[in-house]
Amino acid sequence: MKVSEIIEKLKGLGFKEDVIKRYNEPHRFYHTQKHICDLISVLSNRQQLTDELFLTAVYHDAVYWPSSATNEEDSADLFVKEAQVAKYPIDKINTIKQWILETKTHTPSSQQSEHFIKADLQIFERPLGDLLDYEMQIFKEFQFVDYLDYKRERIKVLEKFNSNANVAALIEYVKTRKPLIGVFCGSFNPFHRGHYNVLQKAELICDKVIIAFGKNPDKSDRNWPIPQTLKNRQLTEYNGLLTDFLDSLGYDVIVIRGLRNSTDFQYEQNQYRYIQELKPKVKIINIFCDKEFEHISSSGIRTLEKYGKHQNYLLD
Repeated sequence: MKVSEIIEKLKGLGFKEDVIKRYNEPHRFYHTQKHICDLISVLSNRQQLTDELFLTAVYHDAVYWPSSATNEEDSADLFVKEAQVAKYPIDKINTIKQWILETKTHTPSSQQSEHFIKADLQIFERPLGDLLDYEMQIFKEFQFVDYLDYKRERIKVLEKFNSNANVAALIEYVKTRKPLIGVFCGSFNPFHRGHYNVLQKAELICDKVIIAFGKNPDKSDRNWPIPQTLKNRQLTEYNGLLTDFLDSLGYDVIVIRGLRNSTDFQYEQNQYRYIQELKPKVKIINIFCDKEFEHISSSGIRTLEKYGKHQNYLLD
């Protein structure tokens, strides 16, 4: 089923289309509109799609933050609130709420709920290529988690669904995979639009990028809040030498450095020589920001802040 068809059916049932827009949130990579379309199509192809299962599909991941432990409860509450506005029958509201809550443990209480849970988990019945794409999407959604923690917990989850050779192969892939992880380091006081421009470019190269806030003894302590835009990324702080921090991670990474101009390049070239002597095998990528950001600096923003003229350079 296409998104436009989902919207029309929602309207036909008295619901607003706002819920489907939630699946376009930037921290979603698997739990997207495509997932909802695929899920509804599976139920339809199996001739199991009812209005109640349709609404369960649309709302079951409506609230989704990978770091939250209450996504199912929050999604169910959102459904109840919007179903009451739509004046949907109360007995059906309670049933759909229950089905949404059951996706937390994948324990169905009825045949219809079982149909939905099987459809929701049908990704594990797909070819290995689809499973590898799925794994990359989940890895992106949980990029705020340190790689070693993610690997350990992800294997535990997948072992619960180890029902065929492809899933077994996926588990071995997760065990042996070495993702390309970058570390974008700096004092970031504040982290501004120019930094974000470099970060976005780095994320096109790397599987994930850790944002490391370092304490520079030659600069003032960071006193600016971390932008909400960075919420779903791995954020960390370190004192001392960058090379010591890299060693503490326990896995190989590449270092990302942002450049605005040739002056920055000369500075980074000198820093690279020191880093290379301390950690000979280190890999560094220098990324120039786009021209529209090359004039932005944290020190400039701090100066503008004194006159209340700094907001246009900050992230939300």
